[in-house]
Amino acid sequence: MHYLRTAAAVMACTFMAGCAHFAGRHPLLGYKDKDHPKADTALVVCGQPSQYICGITGVNQVATWEKFNGGKTPWVRVLPGKQVIKLTLSNTHMLNRQDVTIDNVEAGHVYRIDVGYNGALLTADYKDLGKMDSYTIHMPRFPLQPKAITASF
Repeated sequence: MHYLRTAAAVMACTFMAGCAHFAGRHPLLGYKDKDHPKADTALVVCGQPSQYICGITGVNQVATWEKFNGGKTPWVRVLPGKQVIKLTLSNTHMLNRQDVTIDNVEAGHVYRIDVGYNGALLTADYKDLGKMDSYTIHMPRFPLQPKAITASF
């Protein structure tokens, strides 16, 4: 009977690792119209992993929480105009949630969220990287090397 519990635990761990491997391969949509043309969208991306972890959990009233990677959604597509990006920020000692407002999102642009520490809280700000044809992120796949994944407009 003990071997059944061990087998179930191994299968559960394998399933969770497999789901995490496939999470984040495409930017999630931060809007409800699934047929909206990609050329009329922008990307909001978390900066490359450092000592801080950034996860995009929502855009305006649309949830982008991805259960397969514990809510650490690294990138989303958004529509032009004013967008409120909901974030979860963490490091080894603290966790906080914050909103970043981008007043004038432009189609084809990439907006990178940078996480910092102000002495009391983790903070987030964005930088407009400008208009691009595509953008590549590097998804961590421990213990394997990060995988480059590209999204196009």
